[in-house]
Amino acid sequence: MKRHRLRAARRVLHVGLSFGLVVLLLAFALPKVTGADWGPVVDHLQLLSARQVALLLGLWLLGLYAHTFLATAALPDLTHRQALQLNLSGSAVSNLVPFGGALGMGLNYAMVRSWGHGPGSFAPFTALTSLWNVLVKLALPVVALGLLVVAGGLPTPGLALAALLAAGTLLSVLLLVTVALASERAAGLLGRVCQIAGSAGLRLVRSSRPLACEEAVLELRRRMTSLLRRRWHRMLLGMTTYAVLQATLLWLILHMLGSSLGIVYVFAGFSFGRLLTLLVVTPGGVGIAETGSAALLVALGGDAAVVAAGTLLFSAITFALEIPVGGLWGLLWWRRSARTRWAA
Repeated sequence: MKRHRLRAARRVLHVGLSFGLVVLLLAFALPKVTGADWGPVVDHLQLLSARQVALLLGLWLLGLYAHTFLATAALPDLTHRQALQLNLSGSAVSNLVPFGGALGMGLNYAMVRSWGHGPGSFAPFTALTSLWNVLVKLALPVVALGLLVVAGGLPTPGLALAALLAAGTLLSVLLLVTVALASERAAGLLGRVCQIAGSAGLRLVRSSRPLACEEAVLELRRRMTSLLRRRWHRMLLGMTTYAVLQATLLWLILHMLGSSLGIVYVFAGFSFGRLLTLLVVTPGGVGIAETGSAALLVALGGDAAVVAAGTLLFSAITFALEIPVGGLWGLLWWRRSARTRWAA
């Protein structure tokens, strides 16, 4: 009992420290790097009408629907409605705590199983959706740098460095994934490495739980290659459309607030922010992504107050809003699932 309480206390402390860091980043770091005072930021946000907010929310929902094409391609027989529910409910959990992806994954697994999908279908679904998300976030700064060069804009040293690092990481990830998927021998070697590492970890905690990593990795490879061979174009379409719509959402927010930045510059700021979300020191990289994105947009010529207000509103829609919406949807699923189990 004491160990359980200590673990719970550590978890609460971890969450508290994480959200404290988010507050510090948004309340102090963001105004400092942009040079904007809070008064003008609030004034700009108050200029938006209810119709404009409704338009922004509609574009947000359209982007989420585009993302369902990735999920439905990675998990056959999953409906678009279920894919949307998985995305929002999992994000509601993941966005609350740092490294909350495992908790969101557990919730999604329970939801998928309750809809009649086999246990073996969830691993390739999770691997493929996570892989596409990471690849797109790494590719975005590279594309943004190319667009800036074509448009005649001079990329900032920070963006150029980020794009080069992202390009190198992207190529490395693509190479590793390609080798693992194309070669059964490479996948088997990866499984054996996982087996050794997992066994060593279990010995440290004095667990005798058996592992079968090599077989699991080979089966995962077989399922992933089968899905990619038949549905890669749907996955690419879903993720590309989702990214474009999110970038458009940020541009529209800034445009409504009075920004004159062109869409190429906004796309560069958006891309840099999406790259920073891979830093999961805070839930979903929130605070870090907004600060970095806003700093780049100001460096590219954006008005400080408008940029600060725009990035905050973009985060409120794409991050904070998912918590109550996804949480409510997840709660409704839990109640319906509990009734079904009780009736059985």
